[in-house]
Amino acid sequence: MDRAQTLIAYEKQMPTLLAEPEQARSARIIYWSWRIQSAVAIALIFVFRLLGHSDGWYFLVVPHLVATFFGWLLQATVKNHLSRRDASLGLHAVGVLLILIVLGILSPWFIVAILIGWAVVGTATADGQKTGK
Repeated sequence: MDRAQTLIAYEKQMPTLLAEPEQARSARIIYWSWRIQSAVAIALIFVFRLLGHSDGWYFLVVPHLVATFFGWLLQATVKNHLSRRDASLGLHAVGVLLILIVLGILSPWFIVAILIGWAVVGTATADGQKTGK
């Protein structure tokens, strides 16, 4: 009977054990993605100051910076690591759009794409928030 209970306990741990390598990879991606995007926002703010650009783009860069600071707290759990990894990778697309718009390469109309991107990233980040423990 003891061996059967040991086997059942091991079977309950199998999903966690199988997901562990992918979870570790997701944790690294999540960790570095949000910090890199924070650095991008800080660099854009310094570029504004050094080049004397108008302060009008701060309304886009500062919320990006604040949101990425909140992303520093994200953890990759067994249940939510894939959605959070995808959100973290999608964050880089939002960051590229931010850079291109602020530097004047893309039209300001693409701000809508940034807002949609942040909605997608926020939704994917929130997936599995309560069930992750």
